[in-house]
Amino acid sequence: MKYITRLCHNTSNWQRPTKSATAEKGTFFSNFGYGHEEWLFRFEWQIAGWQYGFLQGVNHRRTSLLADGLRAGEVVLFSLTPGGRRYVARIRHIEFLDDEQASDALKRYKERGWYGRMLEEIDDVSGDKSGLGSVVWASHVLNVRFRPDDVEWFPQDTYATDGDPVLQYQRYQLIQLTTYATVPETLVRRPTRKGLQLPPVHDRYFIDGGTARECSPEHSKIQEALHKELKNEYPTADIVFEENFVDVTVTTETEKIFFEIKSDLNTRRVLRLALGQLLEYAYYWDSMPGRAIKLIAVGRTAMSLEDKQYLKYLTQKFNLPFDYRQVRLPSEI
Repeated sequence: MKYITRLCHNTSNWQRPTKSATAEKGTFFSNFGYGHEEWLFRFEWQIAGWQYGFLQGVNHRRTSLLADGLRAGEVVLFSLTPGGRRYVARIRHIEFLDDEQASDALKRYKERGWYGRMLEEIDDVSGDKSGLGSVVWASHVLNVRFRPDDVEWFPQDTYATDGDPVLQYQRYQLIQLTTYATVPETLVRRPTRKGLQLPPVHDRYFIDGGTARECSPEHSKIQEALHKELKNEYPTADIVFEENFVDVTVTTETEKIFFEIKSDLNTRRVLRLALGQLLEYAYYWDSMPGRAIKLIAVGRTAMSLEDKQYLKYLTQKFNLPFDYRQVRLPSEI
């Protein structure tokens, strides 16, 4: 789904509160002096490559979105400024957090001192901290996540012109778009892909003395659920976690199976991100494996028809021992 929604006015590119939305009336900002979304692009605050944040439009519709199974989408952001309605950015593959994800992410923010820093920055603009996390206004401090590579910026002087439907949007609503005909071009067109991202970093150390790798809360829970499934499927196999940076390795008498977990809701992206890492894990250091090799990408969502066709093409055309496995979060079952 494609949506458009409004951000409160901000002069720091939504990295910290600036108390610049002075024209606001009858809103959270007018009551407390800041908006939850004013840290949306604080890119130094990331959890395993994910940027977490808040959108007021999602706050208003989150319950119904999740109830309808709408867990992800694409959002165009605009803001009311002294110069008019300015287009800010388009975020592709943005995900809407359920209650458990939102709570887990906030816990990480508190552990790392980011939440405390948010409170300090509210003080810096003489805001009222009691509104942050108040269930009267918002059920969660964080309600979306996305990867920074999926943010496309509009030029700074991109304002809505006569006839643009965005001129009619007054409140912080998440409005579904049926066409992009009236939306301006972003600075960078959608890339084909720069390349595979580095493996996510986990909060633990490995036997080879490598650096610590941190994982998102979703990643850890998928890993735990997968572990339970694998113990039932391979009761006599050697099941090892995080050996040589591999999420899960299962070794039987005849085969070795490598599992790479990606918590994205976009299945095609899971396949794309996992495949390169799996090939490296299986073949870079061991050109003549002693056992048959299987490579499994693990994601949260079911495969679409297009995903299945793509996977079939890869395995047949290139003779890859590659497959996909869905493992849902406990909260999604």
